[in-house]
Amino acid sequence: MNNTSFTLLFSSIGHALMHMFAAFYFVIILTIEKEWSISYDQLIRLWSLGALLIGLGAIPFGWLSDKWSRSGTMTIMFIGMGIASILCGLSTSVSFLFFSLSLLGLFCSIYHPVGIPWVINSANKQGRALGINGIFGGVGIGSGAFIAGSLTELFNWQFAFILPGLISIVIGLVLVYLIYVNKISYRNFFINNVQQDHSRNEMMLIAFIMLLSMFALGLSFHNTQTALPKVFEIRIGNINSIQIGFMIGIIYFISGATTFIGGLLADRFNLKVIYIIGIFLQFPCYLGIAYISGYSLVILCILAAIFNASILPTENLLLSKFTPQKYHGVVYGIKFILAFGSGPISVFLISEIYSITLEFTYLFLINAVMMAFVSIFILFLPIKIKNT
Repeated sequence: MNNTSFTLLFSSIGHALMHMFAAFYFVIILTIEKEWSISYDQLIRLWSLGALLIGLGAIPFGWLSDKWSRSGTMTIMFIGMGIASILCGLSTSVSFLFFSLSLLGLFCSIYHPVGIPWVINSANKQGRALGINGIFGGVGIGSGAFIAGSLTELFNWQFAFILPGLISIVIGLVLVYLIYVNKISYRNFFINNVQQDHSRNEMMLIAFIMLLSMFALGLSFHNTQTALPKVFEIRIGNINSIQIGFMIGIIYFISGATTFIGGLLADRFNLKVIYIIGIFLQFPCYLGIAYISGYSLVILCILAAIFNASILPTENLLLSKFTPQKYHGVVYGIKFILAFGSGPISVFLISEIYSITLEFTYLFLINAVMMAFVSIFILFLPIKIKNT
């Protein structure tokens, strides 16, 4: 294996683990709700600071990776996530669980501003590499729900946190060893990447549109991922944690595979066209999710996740086209402070909407309106026709 292959491998594993840890609590909470006799809307608020830190941590960790080492920063992520997850499993009070979840969110914030530039700056076919990496992200989201549900049902919710935490620490130590023996570069490295030239006004317009789009996509993603276990419990009924985890796993496994297809398309076709189609097609999906019950709901969730995931390589390439490589960590940090910084807003919306309506119709209507609104703005994105 060469350095590039190892980089893609560990970046992909990191992508899977980060999303897996970020998704655990949304299934485990259903068991804690019963064991601790605390309402769902109160428990979901415990993730508020963790969700916020996934966004806020992106810029400082992105800066650290630019100035120091992306591979070194990734070792901090693996080991840190593992320790935080174990602490979650050892929690015996609301306050300690809140602290542990917040710490988990902080270490999860490392991945995207570090792992994505790590991949982009080590690949010749960037869209393909991002697509492969994206598959693992979908696997992480899907397996997070399934693994958490399965371990909770077969053992207990504490074990569902502790075992994956131990695995993450081991992976981090393996990465440390590979860096030590020079199988993975300790120093950051770059490749030739043709950037598009834009005027100052065009750059300001691109920045505004991309910031708006990334925030809306991040909020809709969090709204869906966070609420889905409870939505399935309410609208499908008579299902346990394993079944809920399995259905969510299917949704995000499929969407992850679609990310690879989206990456291949991003290498060949107009980035702007791919981006706007993927965003607009989420509008009717969320509109349907707002009102549909039963297993038809799962189909619509699969479609929404597919359209959301398929444009991620395109979005990352759009950012790389007008950003100097030495600042990629900071720029992707800004992206993910928006994408994941919307997490607390999502937790607030879910908690308030559920406490008032005991349902999530308005939540998905908000998603639908955002997708329609952003689609209009993307039309004015001044990206050149050829993807070079």
